Amino acid sequence: MINKTLPALFWTALAASTMGAQPPGGAAVGARTGDAVMKDWLHGVTSRSIFSSGGAGSREGWQLVYTAIAKPPGLKTRIHTDVTYTEEAGQPLVFHRFFIDPSTKTYVGYDVVVEPGPVPNVMVLRFRPLSLRADQLPKEYDAAGFRPLELPLAPGAAFMPGQIIAVDALENPATGQKVVDYIQVKFEPNGESAPKAAARPAARDFQVGDVLLHFVVPELRVNGQEFAAAVAAASRVNASLVWLSVPERGRFLLSLSARPGFQNAGVMEGRALSFTWEGQRYEVRSHEAFTESYGSWNLYVLAAPPPAGISSAAGFGFGSSETVEQFLSEAR
Repeated sequence: MINKTLPALFWTALAASTMGAQPPGGAAVGARTGDAVMKDWLHGVTSRSIFSSGGAGSREGWQLVYTAIAKPPGLKTRIHTDVTYTEEAGQPLVFHRFFIDPSTKTYVGYDVVVEPGPVPNVMVLRFRPLSLRADQLPKEYDAAGFRPLELPLAPGAAFMPGQIIAVDALENPATGQKVVDYIQVKFEPNGESAPKAAARPAARDFQVGDVLLHFVVPELRVNGQEFAAAVAAASRVNASLVWLSVPERGRFLLSLSARPGFQNAGVMEGRALSFTWEGQRYEVRSHEAFTESYGSWNLYVLAAPPPAGISSAAGFGFGSSETVEQFLSEAR
């Protein structure tokens, strides 16, 4: 079943177009992420280059949000853009991201498949050609007879949920103007997927392990070199146990309290933390202080093998675990 939620917002430029927008020509287009993508996205948002934004959310709690940015600003044609999804029992969730050009009666887009990764309980994202026929596009766009254009997506590595990913979607060959699509796929449990609330626990004394760590758009350096990262500006984690997943290097569970199996491997102070593991130095900066308390605190680390089959180009991820056991089970 194809579903649609959160309809897109699109702008209509005042100037008429002499040519419709087309998929980029030349070499195949690869989805990409990293520091450069993050900077381009932030620049596009702040420079008022956005011509479309929106999203869709599945029943299970997966969401795809997008921001399409014109480079240079001021789109010279009318483009409808939206996202739908297909959710079937026993099949991977598929988001369908597309652009419709009424002036040329064409459409183009791509699929984002959410599928199990090489590590249990870890999902990854893969890009595929758009699988929707014209008659499967939302009826309000009256595009049943439109012609599909192929977006030459290059085969690429798996991406992690939570990253901002850029795809060159459209290009006007007459003007050189491009539309770059920035998307983020993330999981936020909703009423249907979230577990029922447990009984209120009995009162107890406050402990160091109850202090929450705040990771807000973290930046990572490994041995002094920036490591690819592309987490959305609105993404944050607030938890007592926060993990850092670095492809080809390891997964690290971080805590301010000493726990069995953890090593006192680093220091956290203000918006910065650092730790050393197997001769590698990791430095993380957050856009907000990691805790509400000022001081220099010991950082305890528990390591697990890195996710298999995910390259460094996919960027690092972060999240939270309710328990140490949960973290270790996801690493098996």
